[in-house]
Amino acid sequence: MVKKMNRKNLKLIGISILILFLISLLVFIFKIYNKNVEIPTEYGISYGNPNANIKIIEYMSFQCKDCYDLHNNIGDTLKQKIEDGEVYYTLKHVDFEKFKYDNEIFTKINNIEDFNTIDYIMKNFPTWSKFTDLNQVNTFFKLNNLYENRINMQNKILNEVKDYKINFIPTFYINDKKFVGVFSEEEFNKIINNLK
Repeated sequence: MVKKMNRKNLKLIGISILILFLISLLVFIFKIYNKNVEIPTEYGISYGNPNANIKIIEYMSFQCKDCYDLHNNIGDTLKQKIEDGEVYYTLKHVDFEKFKYDNEIFTKINNIEDFNTIDYIMKNFPTWSKFTDLNQVNTFFKLNNLYENRINMQNKILNEVKDYKINFIPTFYINDKKFVGVFSEEEFNKIINNLK
């Protein structure tokens, strides 16, 4: 009887240790992925009032399907919050080799300083992402000018991607807190409202 109790106690102790280990591991992972990081806005295209209480920095790519989905979900809300002066938004364009049109669009499109241009690019993703030729993209977006400063900006952003270990896009920071992936408009509003 005593041996059975000892075995039972040992099993309970073992299970308790395992549970504590798993909880500790989850807390550690949560802290790694949710630690606040101050990201500079110097390299990127910014929109809105720099004195806004809410600052959003998004690492994204025009040809990224998840980035399109995120913009499709929150783009109108984000645009309104920028216009209302509630949000200062900085777009950090990440050019991946697999996205063959991204660099062309980012370095050549006119009026990228106007959020409506970003909105136009993203809302037309279903059309232009199916193009098979770079000339089609150039014609669609009327890409004529090369903006040299954007090439330098893009190189700096790629260094940030390495430095901040951004392994997935879209990745965005809201008041220095990291978020990864696609969020619904409801989830986005909840995050923003919790900061007010």
